[in-house]
Amino acid sequence: MNQKGRKNSMKPYESYTIISDLDGTIIPHGGCVSEANKRAIAAFIEGGGHFGIATGRTPEAAAGYLTDVAITAPSIFFNGSMLYDWQAEKVLVTKPLTAEGAPDLWPRFAARCLELFSEACIEVYTQEDCHIISDPKNDDPRLPHEHYRYCHSDLAEVADVSRTPWLKFFACADPADLRALEQEAEVFGTAACSHHFYSEANYHEFVAKGVSKGSMLAEVRKLPEFAGTRIIALGDYLNDRELLEAADIGIASGNAHEDLKALADFTGCRAEEDLIVWLLAHFADITAIHSNH
Repeated sequence: MNQKGRKNSMKPYESYTIISDLDGTIIPHGGCVSEANKRAIAAFIEGGGHFGIATGRTPEAAAGYLTDVAITAPSIFFNGSMLYDWQAEKVLVTKPLTAEGAPDLWPRFAARCLELFSEACIEVYTQEDCHIISDPKNDDPRLPHEHYRYCHSDLAEVADVSRTPWLKFFACADPADLRALEQEAEVFGTAACSHHFYSEANYHEFVAKGVSKGSMLAEVRKLPEFAGTRIIALGDYLNDRELLEAADIGIASGNAHEDLKALADFTGCRAEEDLIVWLLAHFADITAIHSNH
């Protein structure tokens, strides 16, 4: 086939992959993926593209929000600590929290947080489970509405990190307490060996140093099927910063944090106005501008 014939036979979204955050991006807070967004995702895949997600959730938790949504690209979970093949139901990469020379650092920090922040909800995420190690009366109100298993555990049950690696350490608390928790992390040494950030005003998360949704895009690009893909990333909050920066094209939702809008290549519509629909409607202009850079 000559070059002209090849060009004419290419599907419109061939060689593009969308990697999207969920909450506040393609899912309005408290909502679900709209039927319009589902149809747009299906059209994107039919047109030769791939679609994946990047979230702080576990695969099980995300699945409850993604009924009838086709996931064809490796997807990012735990805010960058896991890469997961959705179709094969297989973990591809994990990047656990570490502490060079001090394997008990994270359990000791967790114990310190339980002591200092008695009203916080403290969670430890492993590959298999979400362990809530704080008093059940502090449970985050979102938990009954999430689509995944979680268990209340004593810290001692997960303290052996060599046997049960921690993928994420999470605190839900009043913002003033979270600021104090950040300061404690600096003193304790966990800040220096982690990447920590706010995923909501009252959520503070710790993952391994150098780990983010964006850092895991490098692992996606290593996979033969995705080696030449151009990645379009969608997000709404500060934990999406590295994702948008690492992508070929970064798009913030219209309701995104202003700092994220400032670094994004484009700002689209609000989550409740169907961001994937908006993206496909503007796809030619967005990719044309990208091609000219």
